[in-house]
Parts: sequence; C-alpha cells; structure tokens
Amino acid sequence: MKKLFLLAAVALLSPTASIMAQDDAPRDTSYWTHSGAASLTFGQTSFTNWAAGGENSVSVLAAFAGKWNYAKDRWMWDNSADLGYGLTYQGSDQIKNDDHIDLATRLGYKASATWAYAAELNFKSQFNKGYSKYPVTNDAAYISKFMAPGYLLGSIGMTYTHPREDLKVLISPVSEKMTFVSDRRLSDEGAYGVEKGDRVLAEFGALIKGTYSKKITENVLFNTEVLLTSAYKTFGNVDVDWKMSLDWKLNKYFTFKANTYLLYDDDIHYVDKDGVKHGPRVQFKEVVGLGLGYIF
Repeated sequence: MKKLFLLAAVALLSPTASIMAQDDAPRDTSYWTHSGAASLTFGQTSFTNWAAGGENSVSVLAAFAGKWNYAKDRWMWDNSADLGYGLTYQGSDQIKNDDHIDLATRLGYKASATWAYAAELNFKSQFNKGYSKYPVTNDAAYISKFMAPGYLLGSIGMTYTHPREDLKVLISPVSEKMTFVSDRRLSDEGAYGVEKGDRVLAEFGALIKGTYSKKITENVLFNTEVLLTSAYKTFGNVDVDWKMSLDWKLNKYFTFKANTYLLYDDDIHYVDKDGVKHGPRVQFKEVVGLGLGYIF
C-alpha cells in the first residue's frame, strides 16, 4: 500500500516538477539569424622601363553585405544592407570603380508554412559623384551623385519562403517606385526619367523580387538577388536589377571576392564618353578582388 501511494505521489508531482524546471530554465530568445561578408580588396599595377608602355595604378575597394532576419510565431522581419565604394588611382588621376547603396526591410505575417503577407521598403543610391568619362577634367560635368538618382520602392504582396533553403520570393501587384533627382542641373535636364525641372518621378506598378543566400562551405558565401519591376502605365516594359556575389575566405586574413551586377532601366539613358545621350541599354558591371575579409 505504501508503495502504491508512493508511486501515485511521484506520478502527480512529476508534471509539477517538470513545469517548475521549465519556468526556471532560461527562455530561448534567439529569434534572429544573420549572415554576410565585409571586405577590403586591393590591386596594383607597376611599370618600370616597360617598352610597351603603361601607367602605374593602385585600386582599393571596400564592400559590406549583410542580412539580419527575425522570426517569431507568425511574424517575420527581414533586413539587408549592401554597400560598396572603390577608387582606382592611375598616375595623378582618380577613377571611381564601384559606388552603391542598397538597403531593404520587409515585414511579413505568415499565412501558411511557406507563404506570408508582406510589405517592403527598398532604398538605392550612391555615395559620390559619377562621370561619363575618366579621368575627370576640370570642365567635366557629373552625371550622377547621392540622391541623383535615388530610388525608393514600396511594395505590398505575398512572400514565398523555401522550407529548407534561404530562398525568398516577393510577389507584389501593388508597388510604388519613386525616382529622386535632387540635383537642380540634372533635374532641369530631365535625367533618369523625371520631367524637366521635376525632382521626383512616381510610378505605380508591380514587382517580383527573389533573394537566395547559401553558405556553400564554412568559408564560401554566395548571394544573389533579382528584382523585376514594371509600371502599369507602360506595362510590359520590365526593369531588371540582378546582383550576384561570391565571398571566399582563403585563410584567417584574406578573402577572394567576385561581384556581378546587371541592370536595365527604361528610364536611364546611356551617356557615352563624349557626353552624347543614347537610349536605354543593358548595363553590366563585374568586380573581382583579393584582400582582407570577414564572413559571418
């Protein structure tokens, strides 16, 4: 009888003890995940009595790309930053080889295991002035600068999240793309699609944005992002913004970095080295470097 009573007491007290143990245990607040890479790459070309000719040059490029994602219960909050700035010094000339700002934040509420209602803001611009021809002469006129152009994209739609891979696709039938040209001269010229004298061009339309990130190994990180937008006013004219990056940590200090950037915007007119404007064209940029780096 005593044994039966003892077993009953243990059975009753065990759940209580388990609950008390759970209350005493520290709660898991690790709702954040992050990944990214920072690098400082260098390049040098030097000539001494080189019969075929050439110009000494040194290049420096600083880059940072990171993601910070929050997920708890049915809420999701994704944030990303992609920054880069680089210069090449050739003789006494200074040439810009990279310059971009890309910031995004997205808030989502899960409708199912893989789909969520979502709203996103995306800002793009550059740090410094850009020119159609380098080296820059005293009478050269810049063709771009910070917030000329600047882009702000707001969108509402649905996000698909792959259950196993870091793959997300935003489908938005309701989006607003705002192009800012804060510089008076560029505004008066009607640069980047704004009406002459206006500072802002607003376009209502739709967009699809896909992002994918993967740590191929502990030391190799791959990222890609493609953004397709189309204004309803000119529906069918699709603007393309596609980036890819590969960061490979060679050892404790050095990293190999490769970036590609493909851009097509129906509102951006190509300006050649003679300052002559042409129609919109596919733009492509490639940056490869070796330098100091950190992957997280």
